[in-house]
Amino acid sequence: MDIEFKEKTFEKYFGHELAKFTNISFSPDQCDEFLLGFDEAFFLPEEWLFRVAPYVRRRRRAHFTGISKEDFDRIGKEVSRLIPPLKFNLFVQFKRPAYLISRGAKQWDEWGQSYYRYKITQHQQEALERIDKLSYGRAATLYASPAFWSEDDLWMHAPNQAIVENSNIASAGRLKGHGHYSYISPGFTGKGHSEMVDIESDPLQRTINLGLEGNEELPMNQHIKKTAGAILAATEGGDLTAPIFHRFRTAFGLEELDSNSFYDAMGIIEAFSEVFSVRVYALG
Repeated sequence: MDIEFKEKTFEKYFGHELAKFTNISFSPDQCDEFLLGFDEAFFLPEEWLFRVAPYVRRRRRAHFTGISKEDFDRIGKEVSRLIPPLKFNLFVQFKRPAYLISRGAKQWDEWGQSYYRYKITQHQQEALERIDKLSYGRAATLYASPAFWSEDDLWMHAPNQAIVENSNIASAGRLKGHGHYSYISPGFTGKGHSEMVDIESDPLQRTINLGLEGNEELPMNQHIKKTAGAILAATEGGDLTAPIFHRFRTAFGLEELDSNSFYDAMGIIEAFSEVFSVRVYALG
């Protein structure tokens, strides 16, 4: 049975609810239309942004004035003084599972009831594994998927801020070597396939708490640069990730991105998110 809502819709509500688990969150690739990529959670003063960001369109027919990369880096530094520091990243791969209700379904005998299942895409899995390894404890890599299938359930959970609690979370590291993952309920347990293995991941709140407790605070612009550096290191060494990311960067003229530049760092994160369909959330 097909899930009745789109993956992007689930992703949007899930991301909004992350604020319940931390003091502040920032997704560099969330909405291009927001200035500097900031989402609405920051409530940055509009008059301040108009003063420091000269590329803003102020009138209906006005042209963008444009700024240099150096000016953008300076603006990032100024913005970082106004918002809380950041400590930790969540790299989340959202999945839209199939809901299997037939006794002839492949894993029916293992569950004995209807269940959810999604495919693990191997280039995404390698990217998440390498990010986890090369972030040195400053990031966690997860799969998140709904444990409900109807659109009615979605519209019931969303206003109650209950999307996350009705989702299933799986650690990417614990799904290494598997082609599919299945589950029957919200939480953090399921099964890896094809050779069946029980999978138990950490609860989302515990994952976030450990990340926030175990890492130093960094100004937003420095945290973003550090994140971009980990992404470049992860994608340059992977058998599957390296050629995919290289082709994307070549096609869009992004070969010379430098993670030490705030402007380029934002571009690296956005490119990674686009290529591997992974949402990045910076938490503080």
